Amino acid sequence: MQWDKLLSVERQAERTDEKRISDKYTGISEFDNDYLSIVSSQAFRRLQDKTQVFLLDKSDFVRTRLTHSLEVSTVARQLAAMISQNLQKYQSEEMKKVLADNPNFTHNIGTIVACAGLLHDTGNPPYGHYGENVIRNWFSKQFANKDFKFRGVPIGEILTDQMKADFMFFEGNAQGLRIMSKSRHKEKSHDINLTYAVMNTLVKYPNPSNDFDRRNKDVKKHKNGYYYAEEDIMRKMCESTGTYADGEYVRHPLVYIMEAADDIAYSTADLEDAVVKRCFTIDEFIKFYTETADRIFDEKYNNFAKDYSGSDYEKIMKYKAIRDKMSFESRKFIKKDQARIDAWRKEREALFETDDEKKLLEKLQKGVDEWKRPFGQIASLRKNLYSQGYNRTPESDFVLFENWLTDTRQWLMNGAAFAFSKNYKDIMEGSYPKDLFAGTYVEDTISILKKTMAEYVYDSEELVEMELAAKQVVESLLRNFVEAVLYYLEPDQDEHMTVIDDRFIRKIPANFREDYKGAVEKLAGTDRDNDAEKLYLRLLMVTDYISGMTDSYASNLYKVINGIM
Repeated sequence: MQWDKLLSVERQAERTDEKRISDKYTGISEFDNDYLSIVSSQAFRRLQDKTQVFLLDKSDFVRTRLTHSLEVSTVARQLAAMISQNLQKYQSEEMKKVLADNPNFTHNIGTIVACAGLLHDTGNPPYGHYGENVIRNWFSKQFANKDFKFRGVPIGEILTDQMKADFMFFEGNAQGLRIMSKSRHKEKSHDINLTYAVMNTLVKYPNPSNDFDRRNKDVKKHKNGYYYAEEDIMRKMCESTGTYADGEYVRHPLVYIMEAADDIAYSTADLEDAVVKRCFTIDEFIKFYTETADRIFDEKYNNFAKDYSGSDYEKIMKYKAIRDKMSFESRKFIKKDQARIDAWRKEREALFETDDEKKLLEKLQKGVDEWKRPFGQIASLRKNLYSQGYNRTPESDFVLFENWLTDTRQWLMNGAAFAFSKNYKDIMEGSYPKDLFAGTYVEDTISILKKTMAEYVYDSEELVEMELAAKQVVESLLRNFVEAVLYYLEPDQDEHMTVIDDRFIRKIPANFREDYKGAVEKLAGTDRDNDAEKLYLRLLMVTDYISGMTDSYASNLYKVINGIM
């Protein structure tokens, strides 16, 4: 891949020459215009009332999808600047040519990933990832239901496998691309019309819904990233950016930056929200972090020891036993016996006497220094927290925790920037199979932060109760609107549609109905002008509408439909 194509300013609908001339004289780039369009868009604005973690939360502190997306955008822009600096330092010869062709390279990649950060969650339905699961499960049951019919034939037998997979594996990432590609359906559309460089940076998983594998070693294969309906725009976009070659889609290099920014933002900010929501205390967090880091260390240490036998193995395990005692003693904030720690250090080093044993010790210590990095990160929080003594208050603890999260966020960014530069060649060849944390000194830390949320938050009673309520809302909306649209604008609609169906159709905003009409018009006269294609598009009209709803709007509409006052 080459940066001159990766930074493609081509769009679905070409902009006027007059506008391009004004950009030239104002110094505003095509990507800056994208950023403005996004901030002004309905899709972005709706994120203000969409769940991040805590469903329908009434607090004015915890994140929504909007505030989360702003944080991701900011982290992504800063990360891009760090990576650009690294590339110029470590890939200097290659970057000289890139900068000659793209003198605004740093600004442009920063703006592109900032745009992607703002947009990356626009495809998520109400109630977060749980809403995605509800949509998937509902359609899976319906397609297996022989009574779910269109003109007497089970719909599961009418649609192709790929069409059904788009709903059975409904994915916010694919839905986001769909939202951003709507402008192709209508002339002079008011839908957002992005450059292909920005659109491509949204596609974390360049796979159709019937060809992905969560167990694949290549992270890009873990989910689906586009629907059957967007096959044409996916191909055109990736050909423009150079991310489609030899019949295969690869990740745009800037996807790695956006993905890392998302991971950094939610793995730190969500912890902050969880403390405010009293899912766990900061002391409980330190305890869980330390115990998890201990387990990770033990696993890596034991894997190292497995390669040895006899006296070498015994010495390695004796070294660990002494180290464990040292670690326990060093974690004492009060009455730590430094003399004992120093004595143990000499004892473990004395285990390795010969030249070969000293080489083994050097290799072992190098590994230990790497495996214990997460402990160094938590040590600063523990020290600052417990140095307060009896002056500790919940407020002072939280301030220290916030400061620690800020430092940790920067540390994670440093690790991600390092990884991009280190793996630059593979990334540019489209062959890098991991995220930007894998194999770095921050990999274990971000893993522990994510495990903390899984341990204390995702299965909490509060979230379980709200998710059960969300299930009723989304399923009710799907049931009513899908039934209403089955025969919408079909020649025999009067034979099948009721007045009630008509009322539900009228509730669907005009822009979604116009999208459907525009898509159907493009089928006319082609081999795709058939019942399956149009029925598929009508079902998409429903998922477009429902997934675009805010949490509050979905809940209020559910109450109206079900007569709950």
